[in-house]
Amino acid sequence: MQRIGLGALLFAAILYACFSSPTPDAPGLPEILILISLALAALCGGIERATWQTPWAKPLTILVGYGLCAGMFVGVFVGNASADMARDVVGFMALAVPLLLAGHYKNQKALFAVLLFIGMCFAARYLAMPDMLIGMGNTDLLYLANSPLVAFAATWLLLHGCFQQKRVWLAIICAIASALPILAMAGMMQRATLAMLAGAWLVLLVVTLLKKPRRGITVAIGFSILLCIAWPWVVGLYGALVDKTNAVGWNARGAEITALADAVNQSPLTAIFGAGWGSMFKSPAVGDIWVRFSHSLLTSLWWKLGWVGFLLGVGAVTALVAGMVKRLRHDLVMLCALLLPLLPALLLYGSYKSLCFGLLLLGCARLNWTLTPRNANQTASHDCKQRASVHPDCQSHLSADAGRDGPAAA
Repeated sequence: MQRIGLGALLFAAILYACFSSPTPDAPGLPEILILISLALAALCGGIERATWQTPWAKPLTILVGYGLCAGMFVGVFVGNASADMARDVVGFMALAVPLLLAGHYKNQKALFAVLLFIGMCFAARYLAMPDMLIGMGNTDLLYLANSPLVAFAATWLLLHGCFQQKRVWLAIICAIASALPILAMAGMMQRATLAMLAGAWLVLLVVTLLKKPRRGITVAIGFSILLCIAWPWVVGLYGALVDKTNAVGWNARGAEITALADAVNQSPLTAIFGAGWGSMFKSPAVGDIWVRFSHSLLTSLWWKLGWVGFLLGVGAVTALVAGMVKRLRHDLVMLCALLLPLLPALLLYGSYKSLCFGLLLLGCARLNWTLTPRNANQTASHDCKQRASVHPDCQSHLSADAGRDGPAAA
């Protein structure tokens, strides 16, 4: 059954990466097949009793349960459109992906491959025909580069190639491959994500210079040469980012929060329980048009589910991030690759309404691939104390995986 579920997950990932988009306006056959495949993956090994013993699962379960019940009840009570409520619920269910698929954590390499493959495919599809897409009016595909998994792919490939991979030829391939998602993000002018990626690279460079000076100096010299070669392109990108900032500022996020506050504070009930699924507001962040989303998961929870939903969301995210940091404290590359796309979705972008975000949360909850054998054994010992009654072979399984894993970050 576990193999069937894993196969269904991989099939859904291929369909999603090659034929779908993060937020399609008109779901068709690919989306139906993806939904069926994910349901099969959940039923065949994805939903697991051991998941509920993890510290992050209970707060996330409470958030999902409360959101489905309270958001729908308020939406129906105030008379929001059923189609708008349905789209909100579908987007909200991205938060349930870790709960439904966490059982596939035993296949670490497959889980990692799903995240990386989707990110690279989305980046390639965006770069392949952006002008044609605009001409065809297919706005769904214009958001491919906004996927959190594109940022995941860019971060992991760049940092792994520069600071973690021991084989020189593989390190060079990873660093070169990272250009694909980086160019896609640059094409979408993702200022926050690109700035965070540059910051993460500089931090790991300093860490590497302190711990492995030879490698750090080699990376610094190599990137200095590359920077000189690509200087005209770098200057052009910097100019484009500055022009966007001068034109739109910081995308009126503060004004958006003010408008949301007006919507939330209409009455004590909406302040506590939110405006419900399907609610809309005039957003200054998108030219004062009526929309049903905000550019942040946390503000969206605050608006749709009130202060109760906001506090439950903060608790669930805190538990998830705390567990991820504890699990990946010896693997700075994977930690950065998961954390970097998570922060913009929580605070700045509307990318939280997609399957990409749900899969990223699954990675935050379970992904633990590039550990050293020493760290893998430590993690296995800790995990087995929690899951011994469910998985008596946990230690032997993780130890076997540890022997095949890559090195930890510098």
